[in-house]
Amino acid sequence: MTCSVLVVGLPSPAGCDSTKTWKAAASFVEQRLAARFGPAVAFEYAELFGPDMARHPEIEAEIAAGEAVPPIVVIDGVRRFTGGKLNVSAIERAVAEALQPDAVHV
Repeated sequence: MTCSVLVVGLPSPAGCDSTKTWKAAASFVEQRLAARFGPAVAFEYAELFGPDMARHPEIEAEIAAGEAVPPIVVIDGVRRFTGGKLNVSAIERAVAEALQPDAVHV
């Protein structure tokens, strides 16, 4: 069983310390998920307004409609978290739940 995790963040402002960006925070999440779940998790980071967003038009539409605010965490195609901070523990719990063989996905 595998699980996909997409984190959508905002581009860093010019001159921002590279350790305090959404990309750096997403990288930390990716490391934690890889350490805990190994290859069972396919992780992707996309920056809003970046070229990777072309693969996620539904996320751009949700943002344009005011339904979601970065950072956005999508697990197995379902938006699970939006706005605020990336809560690594909550993301790990959601991934563990998604990886359960008898889990019902909505």
